[in-house]
Amino acid sequence: MANPEHIPQMDGLDRLTVVLYRSGLSLGALGVALLALAPVLPVQTAALYPLVLFGAQLAALCMHLYDKRVRWFISASAHLGAWLVLTGLFAGLPLVRDAGLGFGFVTLSGFALKEQFCFRVPLLRAVPLFLALGLIPLVLDIPWAASALFGLATLPLTVLCAAKWRMPLHFDIGDKSAYQI
Repeated sequence: MANPEHIPQMDGLDRLTVVLYRSGLSLGALGVALLALAPVLPVQTAALYPLVLFGAQLAALCMHLYDKRVRWFISASAHLGAWLVLTGLFAGLPLVRDAGLGFGFVTLSGFALKEQFCFRVPLLRAVPLFLALGLIPLVLDIPWAASALFGLATLPLTVLCAAKWRMPLHFDIGDKSAYQI
């Protein structure tokens, strides 16, 4: 988690995990953006779920967060979501698949709430609400309503990703001695 007053010694793995975290966050945001555009794309909406989940899982795999309980919850949500999406896609169970997307949204929401401590991005705190509300019309097959809500979530996520890529890598690491192992 960002701790700008502390400059840690970074090794190659530290740099790699920061880049992968930011890449995962960006892929997740891209997935949400594509969900917002889904009504006009020549692809089934559910085909975009793996992109959201892959981004969430990649970011969860490489997050630098001090509290182990929050780290576990965010990571477990990403993995459970991926498992449910794959199960739902292969077994033809749309509600299971959509529930998996919901868990991916829990992960992205956790990152949005985590990052709002570091950035003053308008509407970043509302990302969890937009994503959760977007699931309702998605499940009820009201694509334009889901698209609008996912579009609202995309805006602050995109601003966040741009801000993350502009800051020095060491801001994501913070004080390693403060991590709960």
